[in-house]
Amino acid sequence: MDQDRRSYDEDDGRVVADMSEVSRTPLLIPRFDEVRRRRDIGPSEDQPSSPPSYQSSVNLDREERRAMIGGAISAGLLVVGCMAVGFAALILFILHVLG
Repeated sequence: MDQDRRSYDEDDGRVVADMSEVSRTPLLIPRFDEVRRRRDIGPSEDQPSSPPSYQSSVNLDREERRAMIGGAISAGLLVVGCMAVGFAALILFILHVLG
């Protein structure tokens, strides 16, 4: 068993991240009983008891907020428009090949 362990010359024994508490997650079938068990145990001493607040600390006035919302909506519409043009081109290509 000792032969399987590798020795590194640069290893000074320091721990960068303690991974002893981390369990391996299944790739194909998730196990929800482990999630429930962790939730029932409660947060550890290192974790805060309540989730952090995700509210923005940036104070925006009405015009700035409208500009941000408008930019987000226009970006979404641009993506939808590109997808619609691509779908229309695909349909026209298929009709051209079959017709």
